[in-house]
Amino acid sequence: MSKLSDQIRKASRVEPAPLGFAAAAAKKASPTLLCLVRLSKSEAGKAEEAAKKGADGVIVEGWDAGKAKDVVKKAGTAFVGAEVGGASRTDVGALRDAGADFVVFTLESMADALLEEKIGLVLSLSGEADDTTLRLLGDLGLEALIVPGPGDTLSLQELLGFRRTAALAHTPLLTEVKPDADAGLLQALREAGVAGVIVDASAIGKLAGLRDRIAALPARGKKKEERAEAMVPAGVVSGGNHEHEDDDE
Repeated sequence: MSKLSDQIRKASRVEPAPLGFAAAAAKKASPTLLCLVRLSKSEAGKAEEAAKKGADGVIVEGWDAGKAKDVVKKAGTAFVGAEVGGASRTDVGALRDAGADFVVFTLESMADALLEEKIGLVLSLSGEADDTTLRLLGDLGLEALIVPGPGDTLSLQELLGFRRTAALAHTPLLTEVKPDADAGLLQALREAGVAGVIVDASAIGKLAGLRDRIAALPARGKKKEERAEAMVPAGVVSGGNHEHEDDDE
């Protein structure tokens, strides 16, 4: 299991409510959304700064496997992924051997790239995929899907788009947001299947504020379908209004 997958699992877990005030005060809630920073190849050296500012992980675009070990070392406890676009199996294997936790690829990548083991696989979707494609993606064992992010606000139509992708692909989502995204937007994305948000390198200085808003989000609740069903009032009999005479005998 990649570090990314493990952190997604922890962030997506519904924690039971602690019993008693003392237990609630002692228990420190885990972040329910991951924070990732995307760095260009020339910005790879900022991995250390991003980790110190609170990034759970970094994604380096066009990463050179020859320099990967140095970036992984600088990132410390933050997991490191490489975005290589049209990846081949050779590319994925080289990045794994250099210490990359996961690789981000596209639908244009070589099919044999999926055969490499002991490295996480994340697919980046540039647009809306059809239902069949999304269902088939669910069988590939991907750690996550990166989908286009919302604007300053999130419309209901956009929200349904996130929910549709997550539901059909059965895969956690990652998406880009602005570093000043408000709590309402973050919570809506989280409830729609987003497990982590991505910001660019220019937002490293604002990571603390973003993480504070994520930490302040209400705990993950149960899904609507898991909520208790409405009780049928006593005395109401289904199947019509049939009157029953008392049996005097």
